[in-house]
Amino acid sequence: MSSEKTSWTTERVARLGFLVGQGFGAKRIAEDPLIGSTPNNVHRQAQRFGLAFRDAAAMALRLPPDAAARNAAAAAKRGLTREALIRLLLLVAADEPNLLDNILDDEA
Repeated sequence: MSSEKTSWTTERVARLGFLVGQGFGAKRIAEDPLIGSTPNNVHRQAQRFGLAFRDAAAMALRLPPDAAARNAAAAAKRGLTREALIRLLLLVAADEPNLLDNILDDEA
């Protein structure tokens, strides 16, 4: 890591906030070229700057155990938090005109 990355500049803090907001985990954030840090330091800096890794609204969603396991595996595969994967699924479904109807199939 270069010496210019040792201080938390406004640009690094903004990138940290953006990545946390996108639901990325500390390990993936630490690997970001602009962040270039360790997962532990990412957690410390997020706490220092008042950033939260968990979305309380998404945490309130209770999935059946099998679905929760599949969700966790899919999130881990993509380097996302559980909450970020749920948010991504909702955004993708909302963006596809027929996807919600096909998934819900409430015409039957």
